[in-house]
Amino acid sequence: MLLLKLLHNEWRYLQRQPLLWLALILLPLAAYIFASGIAGIDTIADKRLQALHMTLLMFYLPLLCGALAPVVLLRDHNHNMTELIHSTPVPLAQRLLARAGSLFLLCAGLMLTGFIVIYCQLSLQFGFQSSLLLLGLWDFALMALPACAFYATLATCLAQRFSGNVVLYAVFASLWLVYLVLASLNGAPMLASSTIRYDWLFNAMRLLDPFGNTSLIALYQLTPAQLYGDSIFYLNRLCYCLLAGGLFYLSLRLKPYQHSVKPLLDDNGHKLAATLSYQAVTPLHSNVRQLWQLTRTAVITLLKQRLNQLILLGWTLLLGSEVLSGINYAEPLAVLNATSLDALNRIAWDVVPFVGSLLTLLWSYQLSWRNRYSGMAELIAAAPVRSGVLLAGNMLALTALILLLMLLSALACLAAEWQANSEINLSLYPELLGQVALSLALLGALFSVLHAICRAPLTATAGCISILLLKFTPLSSKLGLSHPLWNIAGSPLQAADAFWGFEQSQSVFWPFMTSWLLLTISLLWLAARWSHRSGSFSNAKRWTLDLSSSALLALAIFSGVHLHLNISAERPLSSAYLRAKWRADYEQRYASWATLVQPTISHIDAQVDIYPQQGEAVFALDYTLQNRTAEPVSKLLVGNYSATAITGLQLSVPHSIEADKQLGQYVLTLTQPLAPGGTVQMQSKLRFKQPGYWPAQLPQLVKPSFSYLRSIPLLPTLGFQTEYQLRNTELRQQHGLAALALAKPSQLFTTAQSTAPVHPAAIAEYDWVSLHSVVSTDSGQTPLAQGELLRQWQQHGRQYAEYQSRGPIRNALAWYSLSGQTLSRQHGATRLTLYIPLINAAAELNMQAMQDTLDWMTQHIAPYRGKQLSLLAMPDIGATGYALPQLIMINHRVGFRANPAADAGFDQRYRRAVHETAHQWFGHDIGNGVLADSAFLIEALAKYIELVLIEQRYGSTAMQALVNYERERFALAVRRSTEQTPALVDATANHDLYSRATLVFAILRQQLGDAVISQALRQLWQQHGYPKTPATSMDFVRALQAQISPHQQQLVTDLFLSTELSPLLDGSSEP
Repeated sequence: MLLLKLLHNEWRYLQRQPLLWLALILLPLAAYIFASGIAGIDTIADKRLQALHMTLLMFYLPLLCGALAPVVLLRDHNHNMTELIHSTPVPLAQRLLARAGSLFLLCAGLMLTGFIVIYCQLSLQFGFQSSLLLLGLWDFALMALPACAFYATLATCLAQRFSGNVVLYAVFASLWLVYLVLASLNGAPMLASSTIRYDWLFNAMRLLDPFGNTSLIALYQLTPAQLYGDSIFYLNRLCYCLLAGGLFYLSLRLKPYQHSVKPLLDDNGHKLAATLSYQAVTPLHSNVRQLWQLTRTAVITLLKQRLNQLILLGWTLLLGSEVLSGINYAEPLAVLNATSLDALNRIAWDVVPFVGSLLTLLWSYQLSWRNRYSGMAELIAAAPVRSGVLLAGNMLALTALILLLMLLSALACLAAEWQANSEINLSLYPELLGQVALSLALLGALFSVLHAICRAPLTATAGCISILLLKFTPLSSKLGLSHPLWNIAGSPLQAADAFWGFEQSQSVFWPFMTSWLLLTISLLWLAARWSHRSGSFSNAKRWTLDLSSSALLALAIFSGVHLHLNISAERPLSSAYLRAKWRADYEQRYASWATLVQPTISHIDAQVDIYPQQGEAVFALDYTLQNRTAEPVSKLLVGNYSATAITGLQLSVPHSIEADKQLGQYVLTLTQPLAPGGTVQMQSKLRFKQPGYWPAQLPQLVKPSFSYLRSIPLLPTLGFQTEYQLRNTELRQQHGLAALALAKPSQLFTTAQSTAPVHPAAIAEYDWVSLHSVVSTDSGQTPLAQGELLRQWQQHGRQYAEYQSRGPIRNALAWYSLSGQTLSRQHGATRLTLYIPLINAAAELNMQAMQDTLDWMTQHIAPYRGKQLSLLAMPDIGATGYALPQLIMINHRVGFRANPAADAGFDQRYRRAVHETAHQWFGHDIGNGVLADSAFLIEALAKYIELVLIEQRYGSTAMQALVNYERERFALAVRRSTEQTPALVDATANHDLYSRATLVFAILRQQLGDAVISQALRQLWQQHGYPKTPATSMDFVRALQAQISPHQQQLVTDLFLSTELSPLLDGSSEP
């Protein structure tokens, strides 16, 4: 009965705590964001539900318990009522049980609220399913409740021993951070880029995971996934229940920690005391001297705190280990000869900004409220020190601590570099860490402003946490606030790259930081005016503006508006909503054009002038349009999907033009319709300007070190473009569009293309053009385009080159301006050329891979269509490899700087070069022309060529190493995936198109042999090569089945059309 009364009193106390109501708002909001952040239609609902439960527990339960524990367990200590409470006739065991139980019920109730929100969100997507409800209750009972009990009793034990808020905050924050690190090392599906690094750690975490996540993740690769755990999971939960009981028993036995403080002796009776004389001194009012003393005192006070000393020590060790653990990492099975840039990139873009922001929040809190917590707020308020001087002292002290943090970061990074034998470049340290320090200082200034103008610490802290949520979480995008300025006190600056340094985004840093600097200065000025030497006291000037405040605020607002207008002008479709709206408007206005006949582009004559130093490119285009239909064409729809407007649009015949400036589309009406077989010329111009307020991004960028201009989606197109349509069902409903109802390729192409298509999307037609280009660029640069190089010359200080394609090529065109060195070699009838910053052994290896692929494909499948094939090193801003007709781009970091790791069974550089070269056949010869088909013919068959050529070059051991590597990747991806497993020919996920395809073709090579597969590919080219009807994925399946016996046909069906994964995961592909 006494326990029930205590619990009732606890509830009456807790319901008056603002922190509880704040948690009751934030936790369901976080659950809603997590649940609504994953969309799709072919998904595993129950697996997604459990993954979301895992995410909510690991991200929020430790922080929630750590935040609420002082309110529940340390209120006696915080309000100096410990002795009074201990004198009451309430046994210690019942008092602790009531408080620990209250904390447990509070955490469990909030977690249950989050689980309910997640369940409701998924029910809206999938409808009511009793199995989801049952799984949700099971997850709550066996995952959430033991974890809540463990954390609640751990908090009780710590509170009983140390009686300090800071200890609880530090321990639970450390537990939260350590668990996230361990989860990322164990392939947690809710963490991006996480992989299983160490098998022993993964197996240990199956028993030690406080949430039981790891033991469940281990079962996700089964088909179907086992969601209700195994014996290890139940043993794990039992252990944590027993541990919770043990911690509570230990808390009953612990005695509070006693500080060893010796009282000062009374010196009133000292013999010198009688001889002392006192004299009045008039203080000298000096703001500078006061500022120095305040700053010095604040810094020394914080540095003397044991918690901050431990934080700085832990910070140094954390960064040192983080740099050392990955300084040489390039990609799986590949390492770098590291430099200072690689070392700093390990920490300067994620660890230091994020953890540094948390420390900045902590220190700003300590600096702003230390007077109140030390009982000196009233004395300071009565002192002759201006509010502005106090605020400036706090800001200088915070800046000093941030600089100390950067100094320790540099020392830790240098120590790791020295131990890893890295190439040290000291000049990079002040540049990179200075940028981070400026952002943290501005963020700290905003925190200080909130602490100064808010009268309650909780209100100020809630505002600071809101800033961090907007800055570091997807909250802003989920709320429809997609804008670079929501990166508060930051900029879109991207990581520096060894290829081109900060060239990608160096133009964006100072415009953003200048705007933030003006805003923080104006807000600090207002905070100094509105506060009275502390956030606890009111000020008659609060919420009023004088002339100076108004001027500063107006200047800051003007700067922000000017920045916003420039951002919007350079990229009008900057948010996902605006891009979706553009696509929806395009379909609503021009979908009727899908049934209207349009001419075909048969030839493009392009004059492209690139100005890398100015960041500009000018296009003068001349299209040859041919009516290849049986009907006359009277109207043309011309447009593009780009912020670069089409100008100078005209035809060689009389016509009229109607412009849709909003969508960038033009309707050209011919005075005389274009007869079947007739041709007409269409001229247009484009001027591409490299955005100065956005980082350079593919597929169009013009920079001094690398300029790349892809035709899609920049150049004008003809007719209605089905690829512009929205594909997401939910987005189509939001914008009032009917569902597309696209069938899967395995169903859409069940019959050969010689029969009538069963769906409009199944229409197959090649989009190939012949190309003539004249490209000019700055002196010292190399102009490059597709086709054979006809001539080069210099004129007016610029470099020119003329290219002509041998015949039609796929209409995926590109033009370049490149710096660096060139390696060229004639291989048969094809000129192979590499454009790279520095010719090294990796360049020769890439050249060898191109030669091997050309030889094997020409001998076994089909000859290469072009006279020239170029491979370019590209900066680290996109995929590690990308192919266009007659052009290959490979990431400089992984393709030319990396070397195989000591445990690598094959060379990733050779594999990647083979893969991208194979796309000249798979993707740019066949594998295009059918929009409704999957990427099977493009990616899966390129993976087959990898197996063949790695075995040919390095032997079967290297080939089997590739198979084992892809099996590990695939098993991890299956555990992480929340999607239904499709047939391979229908698949769109990377782990299916790459890893699963490798395992499938490894089995086919073992069971059927390369001769059978090659014969099927040759038949595919004979029947579907340009200009015949384009091939589909099912055409290859039929061609392969035509070469083999009925028993073997079933194997092909199982591998390509089935969803069974066990033969791939259990090692059946090993010879």
